[in-house]
Amino acid sequence: MRHSLLSKFQGTILGAVLGDSTGLQYQRQLVGISPQTEGWQPILQLTKHQQLTLNGQTLLNSPNTKILTGTHSSECGRLAVAWTQSLIRCMGLDLKDWGDTWEVFVKSEIYPPESTEFQSVLNPCEAAVAALPCAMFFHENKAKLREKIMLATDVFPNENKSELQTAVLAIGYAIARSLKQRLDPSTAIDQTIAYLNTDNALTELLLQVQILLEQKADLETATTHLCKSVTALPEKQGDGDKRAQTNSTVNQGNLLPIALAFYCFLNTAEDLRLSVMRAARCGIAGQLTCALTGALSGAYNGAAAIPVEWRQLSSAAVESRRLAAGGEPSLWGIGSDAKIVELANNLFAVWAGVYNPSAGMNSEALARAVAAPYVIRPRKI
Repeated sequence: MRHSLLSKFQGTILGAVLGDSTGLQYQRQLVGISPQTEGWQPILQLTKHQQLTLNGQTLLNSPNTKILTGTHSSECGRLAVAWTQSLIRCMGLDLKDWGDTWEVFVKSEIYPPESTEFQSVLNPCEAAVAALPCAMFFHENKAKLREKIMLATDVFPNENKSELQTAVLAIGYAIARSLKQRLDPSTAIDQTIAYLNTDNALTELLLQVQILLEQKADLETATTHLCKSVTALPEKQGDGDKRAQTNSTVNQGNLLPIALAFYCFLNTAEDLRLSVMRAARCGIAGQLTCALTGALSGAYNGAAAIPVEWRQLSSAAVESRRLAAGGEPSLWGIGSDAKIVELANNLFAVWAGVYNPSAGMNSEALARAVAAPYVIRPRKI
């Protein structure tokens, strides 16, 4: 194996968390908010950002993209952490515990009083980020992956739940293929569409992504084309579908970050840094787009592909927020990249059947090597 499965577990979660943080820093810079740490400046100012328009509005300010720039900016990431903790605590998916976790989560102090919309509805991209631990835990069997995701996402209130579940399955299947070392960037879109086995707005966007990749389209061309495709999709649908889109928060604009994440990842599959930075430069729902791109690339390339300076800068941002009046830890509420790695390690240990909740951080079990069968042999004493 090119990367150990443990490294891929770590890379998926770390990639999503640090992608979210990178997207937030870039968004804040675009709207004129100073970055939390000066170290982000040379990373983010690679090229001049060009704002795109969708339905006459800048995507940066479009309500459909749900740009989040406040201290409560990563609700779906915090939900992913809660979901991971539920999987670890129950040694698998316990629907009762997961339902209780969801109820407690939406009533927690994480949400300010005005954020009632998120408590009732998740859009597809938010659900895809939240469901990352489920995709990781059930990656080895695509039938079980579909079954568990469908069951687990039933707790999410949404009028277009089938479309939301399709989005979660698309990201989850790509993650699962990477974890099993079976994802080929040249055929990933075709295989994902075949797995989804449906025809909706997301599959239409994924087909457009495949065309753009085959044409070797640059970032600006790809982003503009996908935005135009989003505006054209309702015109291709019947009146019944139009009505559904009008009355639901699940619409084509909410699916755009998933399409962009697939494009940014598959276009530079071997370079996580470049994939995430290009996702940030799209300027469209930066946190979600970057988190999904980071998760896809992290699962494919492992934790070693994540730039060390990103982890250092994120830790510095966490510390600066803690010192600020009324501040709170960022990084999905965990507080440090080391704790994120520990969370990924525990999830992997539960999946492997070797998790010991009573073991301390200095346990010898944490230092054992993880390798493919018959590759590493025990030493003879």
